[in-house]
Amino acid sequence: MFRPAAIALSLASVAVLTAACSNAEAPAKAEAAASAASRVALPPECENHPLLAAMPAARTIAGKPLTEIECQAFSVSMTYGEPGTSAEILLIDSKAPVPEESGPLSGLLAGAQETAFKSVVAGVEMTKGVREMALSSPPALASIGGEDYLAVVMDSPTGETVVIGVEPKDSGGRVGSLMSALKGRYGLTIHIEQDELSGAAAARTAYQPYLSAMRLNALP
Repeated sequence: MFRPAAIALSLASVAVLTAACSNAEAPAKAEAAASAASRVALPPECENHPLLAAMPAARTIAGKPLTEIECQAFSVSMTYGEPGTSAEILLIDSKAPVPEESGPLSGLLAGAQETAFKSVVAGVEMTKGVREMALSSPPALASIGGEDYLAVVMDSPTGETVVIGVEPKDSGGRVGSLMSALKGRYGLTIHIEQDELSGAAAARTAYQPYLSAMRLNALP
């Protein structure tokens, strides 16, 4: 039989070897992620898209590599990370010109643009309203679990209101999407897939790198 000291030594050796392997693999994983991000090609429909100038130039944000870029007539989206743990940034322009080749669908496309923007505006206003109502009523604030379970309301780099939804504590305190209506025409939505995100402080920390990476001053 092994003595306790021998067992402890063996376990310690395994721990050291595991840590060494992990440390050795970390740079390789980071390099692989950066390489994967650099290989994401710009789709043809994204060439010269006017919204691209306002999207992040970074190929990696918060340790997540860029994995997809998608462009539509009035929107651009970028996805960082893999499904299940990804972050998607979507920017829409409600006043983008409808492509001439749309023909009879042009009216539907114009309506879709406006509806998408109005959804963001409504989301921002509703989130602000819920926060203000809770702050004005101590019993309401207590019922959601206190200020750390209030929705986040802050300013974007260009001064517009940015909101992040947060559920009450007894519902798990899960963090929703970040939304902002910009310059009366642009809708910004960022969504992080991360089940363990809970509370306002975690919401700010998780979303700040993506919001900071945006180049919103480039919007006309």
